[in-house]
Amino acid sequence: MNKMIMLLIAGGILTSCMKNPLDGYKSQERAILSFRLPEGQAGEAEIVNGADSATITVWVENDPDLSAVSPLVTVSKGASVLPAKGVKVDFASNGNRYAYRVTSEAGIAKYWYVRILKKDEQPAGPRLELLQSNGRWDPRVTVYSDLDYNEYLTRYQDWNGGDGCYSVLLPDGRIVWSFQDSFFGQVSADRNRTNNVMLRNAAHLQLDTSLQSFIPLNPGTGNQSQTWIKYGNAPEDQDWYWPGTGQVHNGKFQMLLSHVRKTGGGTWDFMHVSTDLAIFDLPSMQLSQLIKDKDLNSNYSAGSMKAPDGYTYMYSTENGFLTSFMYVARAAGHDLTGNWEYYGQNGWSATPEKFNVCNDISQPNVFYKDGKYYLVSQQIIFGLDIYIYESSTPVGPWTNKRTLYRIPEKYTGDFISYNAFVHHALSREGELVISYNINPVDFNTNFNKPGSADRYRPYFVRVFNWK
Repeated sequence: MNKMIMLLIAGGILTSCMKNPLDGYKSQERAILSFRLPEGQAGEAEIVNGADSATITVWVENDPDLSAVSPLVTVSKGASVLPAKGVKVDFASNGNRYAYRVTSEAGIAKYWYVRILKKDEQPAGPRLELLQSNGRWDPRVTVYSDLDYNEYLTRYQDWNGGDGCYSVLLPDGRIVWSFQDSFFGQVSADRNRTNNVMLRNAAHLQLDTSLQSFIPLNPGTGNQSQTWIKYGNAPEDQDWYWPGTGQVHNGKFQMLLSHVRKTGGGTWDFMHVSTDLAIFDLPSMQLSQLIKDKDLNSNYSAGSMKAPDGYTYMYSTENGFLTSFMYVARAAGHDLTGNWEYYGQNGWSATPEKFNVCNDISQPNVFYKDGKYYLVSQQIIFGLDIYIYESSTPVGPWTNKRTLYRIPEKYTGDFISYNAFVHHALSREGELVISYNINPVDFNTNFNKPGSADRYRPYFVRVFNWK
């Protein structure tokens, strides 16, 4: 008996001396989980959670008094919100908009932009068409075609097709869209693209949830449009930029660029030269700085992610024989203009190094959600499957691979499909919005034939139950 008592006492002493790894941990989660007006609301609020800021859209019946409203707001565990719960907010004198500030338990803040619309001003959510899996993707996953964005990007004038489709939510709720090779000009009623010009990059600003609110950022109109971001004074058919992923930092928009150089006369005779960085002033979206040769190691414009550990991670892929390799760099303090570190065999170093962290990845989409890191990518060699993996770290190991969606078989043969990208700026709570691009093998079929304008463009799907 005495021995048992002594063992229990000793065990208690040892237990009390062992440090709990969670002691002192403070959550960095700073989300608005639900938002509801005390009266007059029509349906559920639409919550879109971006890396830097987020939007909440609320629809109301009739014309309620919004001059002194106390919304019911639920935030992440341990987080605080301003205006605080119970405080009356004057939406009416602010154009039916208001910015809420949510601060995590760890003291990190995030702005949530709430806008209130009348029910007849905008439908509550996008028009969706259910897509049947028929065993082609994980049976737990539900996928819809986004009819709104697919229809809006069926364009008839100015920008009317492009690839390399990226989107970023800006702090004021606007969305900046960028594209790589793009067509500008007129498209006839039978979708015939004639007398168009191809530019190496393009951009739009989406002002609100209305699909009609896209403002082009390229100078000029029609086939007289000009490239959005030029590589200095170099001939545009010799050196150009393909825009990549971007983020907001310190009140400016930072966008990673792939500097590409033509190496011969063939369609595929070009090479990536460097990863450059464009800095835009906000809210004007005027280009204020262009940092060349930020990295000469690999193309880190392909994907990036603001992680809760204080770093922005950048991801690059490189083709191998019947496979591909993924590399990782990062910038401290989320500032891409600062010094970069590279993940290698012995951890992080300022010396550029190519260390493979995952095979068979085309365009990398890494993001953080509820304590896990996720990686979404399309099957290599223009495969049709779009996969998702997960990990406990931003560099892997990546496990639990499963298929979220399979691009229709009709986009094989005389088509290729690629550029699968997760649009967090559009993704509501519980879903992922993913676009992919189609491109005809015969470039000349993009012109001078009915339907030619539908052969080079992105398509959008919304994926539910993706976890």
